Amino acid sequence: MTVSKVQLKAISYLLVFLFIIMIIPLHLFPCFVAGFLAYELIISLTPWFESFVGSDRARWVVVTLIAGFVVIAMIFGITSLTGFLNSGAEYRINVTLAINRIFSELKNHIPDYLPSFFPESAEELKEQIFTLVESNLIIIRNMSRTVLHGLVTIFVGLIIGSIISLNKPSKYTTYFIQQLLERLDYLSKAFRSIVFAQIQVSLINTLLTSIMILVILPMFNIFFPMYKMLIFMTFILGLLPIIGNILSNIMIIISALSISFTVGGVMLLYLILIHKLEYFLNAKIIGSRINAKSWELLLVMLIFEALFGIEGLVAAPIYYAYLKTELRAQDII
Repeated sequence: MTVSKVQLKAISYLLVFLFIIMIIPLHLFPCFVAGFLAYELIISLTPWFESFVGSDRARWVVVTLIAGFVVIAMIFGITSLTGFLNSGAEYRINVTLAINRIFSELKNHIPDYLPSFFPESAEELKEQIFTLVESNLIIIRNMSRTVLHGLVTIFVGLIIGSIISLNKPSKYTTYFIQQLLERLDYLSKAFRSIVFAQIQVSLINTLLTSIMILVILPMFNIFFPMYKMLIFMTFILGLLPIIGNILSNIMIIISALSISFTVGGVMLLYLILIHKLEYFLNAKIIGSRINAKSWELLLVMLIFEALFGIEGLVAAPIYYAYLKTELRAQDII
């Protein structure tokens, strides 16, 4: 029994559909993102090196540079964490004094019937944290396992993406293989559009945050501690849709509270405005790249968040961009 080309094409659609849907329940979405990111970086950077080292060696050079960057970043992260954990007593005293000052500001600005919900010193905060950890050991253990699994799958994804980028396409392929490769090529284009759009959104978010930290607040003689690191982390974490923005905002608000409660409140309001602006800006920029209206992306993001949680929220623009690419290729839209 022979299978027609229409059936083979339908099977290729079905396989790719099952693949992109199942990677979230199987907790392989970090691997998917890391693999495609490595592949797209290598493919995009290779033409820049071909004129210097030749077309045969260019991809190997790019892979080596990316691998070196990852190793250096890991070493820097481990060294920074080790240095923080082994920091001297004077540094820990300064941190404790800063925390005590924050709680003192909170106590002065919040009505008398609310401070009972807040710790009054760094020591009381430490006791509450230990109590919280002891009562949620199982949840913390599961979260640690999830984080470790995510890091491992990211590393595996980087390796797989690099290996795929180094493989040369076979000269002989069947019709079914051609259809699968076409599906994956459309998925790759959709991923590339979303990634470049997210970089653009992160740059705008970082610019708006920098204006507040470097221009507006210094006009009132207010200077942020470690402002360079905060701005850098705002851009890096901003590359992660939604969740990265939340993490960077938490860092900025904590730093603002170390100055005063008033500065912390002002930064909280400012970041909320930026966050709301970014939510619609994200949909607008990504929508312009995949010819989708803002309301379409917002609706898809809400549906995927309800189905798959945070991972679904991140995956929604990529999947919807792929769907639009496929429909456009078939002249359906």
